Amino acid sequence: MSDKLKFSVMYLAIATVVLLVAVTVFYSLWYPHPLLLATGTQKLLQTIALVNIGLAVGLALMIFRKTKPDFIKDMVISALVQLIFLMISIYGVYQIRPIWIAYNVDRFELVLHTDLVTTKINDADNRFKKPSYLSPQYVGVELSADNEERNSNMFDEVLHGISIAQRPERYIPIEQVSTQIKERAQDLVLLEKYNNKNDVQFLLKKYPQADSFVPLQAKAVNMTVLLNKSEDNQVVAIVDLRPW
Repeated sequence: MSDKLKFSVMYLAIATVVLLVAVTVFYSLWYPHPLLLATGTQKLLQTIALVNIGLAVGLALMIFRKTKPDFIKDMVISALVQLIFLMISIYGVYQIRPIWIAYNVDRFELVLHTDLVTTKINDADNRFKKPSYLSPQYVGVELSADNEERNSNMFDEVLHGISIAQRPERYIPIEQVSTQIKERAQDLVLLEKYNNKNDVQFLLKKYPQADSFVPLQAKAVNMTVLLNKSEDNQVVAIVDLRPW
């Protein structure tokens, strides 16, 4: 193996390790399974990974010259270029991450950071003004007591597709909609109408404590939130099953 090829392999290995660390953060913190699929962000991550690897190989082959006086300088610059690209990519993925899982009427809605309507953020409870920097949090949604505002929210949803779940000023603690969730939760048997029966049985065996479900409306692919009603509607898991 030539020195140039050895250097390229080593450079690619380091770039891959850094990339894997970034992807681990994506999966474990911002997009816990199966929310990456629900948001449709997996294609973006695949593109970032491919470009990052291609950039690593291209830069390694371009800068390697054992006898070149500025080789170390070129290597540092190329590493910085790749690191800057990766940091910009991470920031972009972070900006579109899911931040709230809001219960609205009869379903949960997955709210992305870019979906938030913050025109009345000052009216929101302090607990909901700033979303978590980590995994999305569960909240409830309530209609405004003011008829004019309630009608305005309704028209925004019908005419502009802006759900009340996108408005932090309408958020309340998830515990306050516990009774509503319990009344609207659906029987697990219904999942077999919209999914492969074997897939349903496999996941229910994995989460035997689940006794009901609520749909999760998402940007790209709708998911299912498994609940345990006997434990105060405790969320058991979000699973990759269609709820309707």
